[in-house]
Amino acid sequence: MRDWNGWVREQLSLPPMEGHREERIIAEIADHLEGIYRDALSRGASPDEAEARAEGELGSAADASAELLHTERRHRSAEVRRRLERVEDRARRRGGVWASLADGMRDIRLALRALGGRPGFSATVIVILAVGIGATTAIFTLLDAVVLSPLPFDAADRLVRIAHVQQGAGGGNVGQCAAWHFTYEDENRVFQDLGMWFNGTAAITGTGEPEAVPLMVTTGGVFRALRLNPVVGRGITAEDEDPDSPPVIVLGHGYWMRRFGGDPEVIGRTLQVNGTPAEIVGVASPELQGVGVDPGVIAPLQVDKSTLFVGNIGASAVARLREGITLEQANADVARMLPMAFEKFPGGPVIESMRRAQINPAVQPFKSWIVGSAANLLWILMVGVAAVLLIACANVANLFLVRAEARTGEMAVRTAMGASGARIGWEFLKESLLLGVAGGVVGLALAQVGLRALVSGDASQLPRLQELSLSPGVFLFTVGVSVACGLLFGMVPVVRQRRGDVADALKSGRAASGRRRGRTGGVLAVVQMALALLVMVASGLMLRTALALSSVDPGFREPEDVLAMRLYIPAADAPTADDLATQYEAIVHRLEEVPGVTGVALGNAIPMDGFGNVNPFYAEGQAHDAAEPSVTRRHKWIGQGYFETLRIPLVAGRAFTWHDIHDRLAVAVVSESLARTYWGSAEAAMGQKVAARPDPPQWYEVIGVAGDVREFGLSQDPPVQVYWPLVTLAFWQGNAPDAPNAWRGMGIAVRSHRVGNADLLGEVRDAVWSVNSNLPVRNLRTLDELEAQSMTRTSFSLRLLGIAAAVALMLGVIGVYGVLAHAVSQRIAELGMRIALGAPVRRVMGMVLREGLTLAFAGVAIGLVFAVGLARLMASLLYGVSPVDPLTYGAVAAALVAVAAAASWLPARRAARIDPMTALRAE
Repeated sequence: MRDWNGWVREQLSLPPMEGHREERIIAEIADHLEGIYRDALSRGASPDEAEARAEGELGSAADASAELLHTERRHRSAEVRRRLERVEDRARRRGGVWASLADGMRDIRLALRALGGRPGFSATVIVILAVGIGATTAIFTLLDAVVLSPLPFDAADRLVRIAHVQQGAGGGNVGQCAAWHFTYEDENRVFQDLGMWFNGTAAITGTGEPEAVPLMVTTGGVFRALRLNPVVGRGITAEDEDPDSPPVIVLGHGYWMRRFGGDPEVIGRTLQVNGTPAEIVGVASPELQGVGVDPGVIAPLQVDKSTLFVGNIGASAVARLREGITLEQANADVARMLPMAFEKFPGGPVIESMRRAQINPAVQPFKSWIVGSAANLLWILMVGVAAVLLIACANVANLFLVRAEARTGEMAVRTAMGASGARIGWEFLKESLLLGVAGGVVGLALAQVGLRALVSGDASQLPRLQELSLSPGVFLFTVGVSVACGLLFGMVPVVRQRRGDVADALKSGRAASGRRRGRTGGVLAVVQMALALLVMVASGLMLRTALALSSVDPGFREPEDVLAMRLYIPAADAPTADDLATQYEAIVHRLEEVPGVTGVALGNAIPMDGFGNVNPFYAEGQAHDAAEPSVTRRHKWIGQGYFETLRIPLVAGRAFTWHDIHDRLAVAVVSESLARTYWGSAEAAMGQKVAARPDPPQWYEVIGVAGDVREFGLSQDPPVQVYWPLVTLAFWQGNAPDAPNAWRGMGIAVRSHRVGNADLLGEVRDAVWSVNSNLPVRNLRTLDELEAQSMTRTSFSLRLLGIAAAVALMLGVIGVYGVLAHAVSQRIAELGMRIALGAPVRRVMGMVLREGLTLAFAGVAIGLVFAVGLARLMASLLYGVSPVDPLTYGAVAAALVAVAAAASWLPARRAARIDPMTALRAE
């Protein structure tokens, strides 16, 4: 006879169950089938026929297994429920707080059971909330890391940035210089510690291919002011700053981890930095990134004070205020010390220009400088996503109103039987709070996914992103928002329910509650439309900004075919200005030989690459009052082919040639805006004389006028600038007549149709290394990428606000549709009667459409008021559009009303199709 126990086990393949219940189930089924088998035999059936009859009794094995598993799940659920009830009973018998806890556990269990019985409703609410909470959490995480969190330094509130502004440059910041720094270090009364640093790039050679790493040249006071101790070894000391001290470096923490794998034995080794061997003496703290830099190598600033002068401005500086010192006192003390710098460090090539420059102190909180304009951007985005979250809550509140309406009779009976208002309210709130928390959990996961996408994209340009994390503060924010959302949309039906009359609810049922729900739903719909308009206006202004920027002429042409890079030739490889010029010219000629290259531009700065130089400027024949501040302009030193390669048009005259550079001709090219400023036109500028130093001036003849270039980005006006030959003579005040000047760090732009081809990058590097194998090629980017980078924050805010606006519009329209659809369902009898009495279909549709448009117009009117206030906060982010641009406001308002009208049309059409007899019969 067949082993029925084994056969059943093989057919059903049941998983292990609690208490080995699967064994008992299999045994019971096997006994039953064996009984059928024996009964068939006793009735004269053959063994095969008896087995077939028993197998048929089991039916489909899959169906049987599914039924048993479903029964098991119900058994487990019932068993869990019984266990929880026993725990609750034991707690309730203990009394006091335990009894309250037991009641809370019961309420949560019953609420979960109720929500589980309506999975569609629960899933819809959770998804809507997750989108709103997730977006809000993601932006708050950025806001917390960038703006709200303190800097990672001890007593960071006492840290300030020391900077200066020059009235002659329109109030622009000119940073710090060494002469000022050492003056403040000796004479100040307000700073406990202070330091300064320059950022640059170091060439690491001697270990294979040359490598370019970020360089920080600093005084030891930076680390003392920030209270940063090295991870390994020591930091920069006062002895290291002595020009006669042996070269030493401190490794940046990130570079130490990448290059040396975090090996502490790196201390004492030698690294070839810019052609000079330097001993590694320490590894900096990773918190150094809190100042906005992530250096690979940190070198001491070595200055011979006997030759120091007020000039070479542009350094960054940090200081720690003494206890009780305010910013006003610090600025006053710096203003007191500024004249002392000229007495302590007299002379220099720009001494007279600096004396007349009217420099004023600009001491500010260090964090304000680090964060910059990112704070305003993130607050605006926070307002946008918060509006989306409120719209989501309003939508969910409408869903809860529908549910509350269905339970009106139940709640009225509870009230009539003595249930308190608080108890009735808790019946609604417990479910809303659970859904709010569930939406928060899903939203938190969505936020993490969104943050990874943001950080890898446009948001990577924001400061302090290395501190981005799901901090306890962010977690508490998400929990708080989740609970607040649950209370917000949960309280709406609670308040509405409390306003109702018990007798009225018991008699009238849905009709009375429907009218109240209609009014409440209408208010929520108006709020949704107002918030949607707020976000849409912000998105529309950013869209107008992006369109305006896309139509801006950058001053150069076909940037997608230009590959930009930077080189730095150390003194060990080119000791003199002539050596520098010779080597750079050789590199240019070698690059011109690369297949497909049609032009090579050489300049100390390439448009939009972040480099540049601002210095005094003088024009012959223009009055220079010694009492007035010196006028400063942007200066650029270039080689032959600069304008041709970048396709910058020459408005008049000609460009430089290598002959001009070799023969040291005193010639210059000016921008069109400079020509108009000083001489009225480009033609009038030809033959004029310009200089960068006052008495005695070294005049250079203007031989050309170039078109204006937006050097700092598409949103910034083109600077008034002058171009000088690659090598200049007697350029600075105090220079000997035959003293040449040249720049060690230069930008190079290569034009080729092969840009984007990986082979071209290799050939470009080989061409550079064929001239000097110790030069790392760094900052390789297309000019098109540099141009796009200038729009990073615009595209970032546009993308996020655009998504927020789309979601807000969708949710707002759904809210209007839901209100009208429910209103129509509540007025079926009324509308049916109107149609029965001869009301035209158009009039019935018009009634519903008017109701929808009334909600839309009310929301638009309220939203416009608040949108004007938000838009004014966005002024710093806009370009080419006013914060109160009528076209944007009108287009957004019209679009919102049109979409709301479309959403109202479906309920209106449904109302027009009501069958009067069916409606009256149903009533």
